[in-house]
Amino acid sequence: MERKDWTRIGVAAAVLLVPGGFVLGGLLAAQRYRAARAAKAVEALDGGDDRGGRA
Repeated sequence: MERKDWTRIGVAAAVLLVPGGFVLGGLLAAQRYRAARAAKAVEALDGGDDRGGRA
């Protein structure tokens, strides 16, 4: 294959894969954010002590 063909393949891959990477990164960040909020909510329900909410 000629260099021109490889350049076109590289550009096509970048156009198709880079936005997918941004989407995947955004989904992973959102999942981590939700998990952190859930952990914080559980901690608030437990009273925030180290005994797991038991006296």
